[in-house]
Amino acid sequence: MNKLASLIKKKKLNVIGLLSGTSADGVDACLVEISGFDKRIRLKQLAFKTYPFSKDVQKKILEVSDPTYENLDEILRLDMALGRHFARSAINLVKDLGYDMKKIDLIGSHGQTIRHLSDPFFCLGKKIKATYQIGDPSVIALKTGVITVGDFRRSDIASGGEGAPLSPFAHFLLFNKLNTPQAVLNLGGIANLTILLGTQKIKDVWGFDTGPANIIVDFLVKKYFRKKFDKDGRIAFSGKVEGRLLASLKKDSYFNKRPPKSTGREKFGEEYIKRIERLGKKYHLKPEDLVRTASELVVQTIWESFLRFVKTKQKIQRLIITGGGAHNRYFTLRLKQLFEPIEVVTSEVFGYNPDSVEALVFALFAYLAIKGKPGNIKRVTGAKKESVLGRICLF
Repeated sequence: MNKLASLIKKKKLNVIGLLSGTSADGVDACLVEISGFDKRIRLKQLAFKTYPFSKDVQKKILEVSDPTYENLDEILRLDMALGRHFARSAINLVKDLGYDMKKIDLIGSHGQTIRHLSDPFFCLGKKIKATYQIGDPSVIALKTGVITVGDFRRSDIASGGEGAPLSPFAHFLLFNKLNTPQAVLNLGGIANLTILLGTQKIKDVWGFDTGPANIIVDFLVKKYFRKKFDKDGRIAFSGKVEGRLLASLKKDSYFNKRPPKSTGREKFGEEYIKRIERLGKKYHLKPEDLVRTASELVVQTIWESFLRFVKTKQKIQRLIITGGGAHNRYFTLRLKQLFEPIEVVTSEVFGYNPDSVEALVFALFAYLAIKGKPGNIKRVTGAKKESVLGRICLF
């Protein structure tokens, strides 16, 4: 407890943020120097690196992430085993930098989401939402010798929210510019939008998940082309958009649902992808046409979400793209065409690698937890109150 007390008093912390996304291809590790309080919090990214999972680890994660998977014993074991992988990634980042672990004050780990149940369902007579991330932060704390904060989403759900998206709080600190309305688009497995009104009030920030992004494109590319992702959007550019398939996929009720809203693999995972494949066979489509149409679904549902839920309320001057999808030229080109005359840039313009932003988010949330500051935004998640996010694990 003495270590925690001294950490709370310390004005500047070196924090490692850890994250494994929907694709489950590895651990993103980001070292951040954080200081200050409230709107004056300052973040300086010091390092970022991705540590890939082996094929066997990725396969196991995707297996237990299937909504039909019911082997609780295996999930519990994987929770502990993945904690070791996250701990090793933090240790390796420090070694690769030539640092000493003693210089690291704190770790914030999002873990690996295997369930995100944002739609309320009756349990013991009450409507309940739920989420579950594995990669136990207690294991990370014990293996690294660094106080670790994890399990960030549940506090928001306990407050009546959806537990996602959480990144808008960090987007406000990283990208907000006074009197300049902007939107931040994170293109991970799922796409989410953050709306920054250009004020100094965090309560003015809002956002939501627009729908699928890399999750469906990566699956198709892996199955038909034996590649991890569509590098530079080359496969999408080589195919054709099938209008009938696109129209059918856009009929999913999620796209018309009003915010606050969040989604995940349960909605846009294997069953949704099987639907794409079934219709692809019906229309006699080539694999590259499936990839092109899926990619077009991503950008069009983002644009239409913006038109439906944002543009009617707020004009923006700039769209800032983060996440792995920022490297997909098909995505960025089509978004520039759709959003014209709005300026479209990646987070690199602001000095942040698009791949590192989400890991940085959870370094920030660990810092906020230690300082006793809330990290959720009620307007974004639908929570009834602001909450301190995460559980603190000592060693």
